[in-house]
Amino acid sequence: MGMTRREFLAAGSAAFLAGRSRAASGEDADVRAALNGYLSAGLFDGIVCTSTAGAVYAGGKQTLAADSPAMTAQSLFDLASIGKTQTAALCALLHAQGRLDVDAPFTEYVTEHVLAKENCTITVRDLATHSGGFDNSKPYQVADVDEFFARLYAKRPVRARGDAYEYACSNYIYMGLVVEKITGQDLDTAAKQLLWGPLGMSSTTWNTVVGNPNAVEYVASTYGGPTRRIGEHNDLTCYYAPRPTGNGSNFSTAPDMQLFVSDMLARQTFPKAYYDLQFTESFNKGGYRRSFGWDMTGAHSTFSSWTATRFSDSAICHTGWTGGAIAVDPANNFAGVVMASQKAGKEATMGPRMRLLDLMAFGRERSSCIIDGNLNRGPAGTGTSSASASVSAYTGKGITGSSATAFDSRASSESSSRLIALNTRRPSYSTIMFR
Repeated sequence: MGMTRREFLAAGSAAFLAGRSRAASGEDADVRAALNGYLSAGLFDGIVCTSTAGAVYAGGKQTLAADSPAMTAQSLFDLASIGKTQTAALCALLHAQGRLDVDAPFTEYVTEHVLAKENCTITVRDLATHSGGFDNSKPYQVADVDEFFARLYAKRPVRARGDAYEYACSNYIYMGLVVEKITGQDLDTAAKQLLWGPLGMSSTTWNTVVGNPNAVEYVASTYGGPTRRIGEHNDLTCYYAPRPTGNGSNFSTAPDMQLFVSDMLARQTFPKAYYDLQFTESFNKGGYRRSFGWDMTGAHSTFSSWTATRFSDSAICHTGWTGGAIAVDPANNFAGVVMASQKAGKEATMGPRMRLLDLMAFGRERSSCIIDGNLNRGPAGTGTSSASASVSAYTGKGITGSSATAFDSRASSESSSRLIALNTRRPSYSTIMFR
């Protein structure tokens, strides 16, 4: 007999809150060693990660100050684009409740948009899969509120709907407006009532968390424009916007986000249609696969070009600019969260985030792919590809002025080097796609 929703939430909360106290017995040594290696290499200021395995791993600093408090399970991270999954979830809930037609033109809900007068055919599903034709230009990214909305409603697609995938933050701003129109609430209020409340996510908010002692600070390279106070939105659009916007930058903890992804795996809390929509492929073209709000495995996966995992092709996943990554793999009964404050950039930190997820999901059982200072990808079918690329391109060589620390997973030791081994291995199913 399955657990009731109340039992599921209680068990999940107890496991995650207890994670740090049981670290000595509950942690996987490889996960801990990899985490410490990435911190020593200067790729991140701090990391907190957890999964369905139960342990919570935390390391590094919460702020940029020399006397910064350490990262903890209660550290509040700016989710950046991972917050898009919350916007998608709200739309999926409204769909499951019969209040939103995801295959209707989005302008039926956002009637102020210029396309509402032009027989628009771009659907809410198109927005959720980044296939409606909008590019990632941000003409609306201005401080003046009236100008913000005027430019947002005037933005036009650059290609026909369905022609190609192009990641565009405006897609999710429009989806957030759809939620507002249907619920009559801002995103934070709607999420607390419809999503976070039922899941027990008591630490998550779309509003700023300035003054909260658990708020994480980020290096300036993770945002543009005015200098942010700790707890303000890193994303410039979210920083300027008068209220929460659907492109993300909400704040949450690793345990709270684990409640979200664990529920996606357990399918315990909401109607079946909510889960089905988010796990079902809704776009597959040009090597890109998307479900409603999530990335899926694809030939042109940014993630799989760097490292391989053993996640199945039914897995869904998402990443954020500030350093995080979340994944749910029903075929392998896994859901996991990596929350981090990256300082070496997206290109250098994406592989390490994925490796932490892979280690939490599957454990060790891997071999190093570092050969003579290069990331070697051998012939198809060997778990690597034929290309060979400098590891420094993936690990932040030259980001800091001193040598980084490389973690050798085979020896479970650290050695001084400018390189850090990503240590890939042959996937059981396929590589996983992250954005």
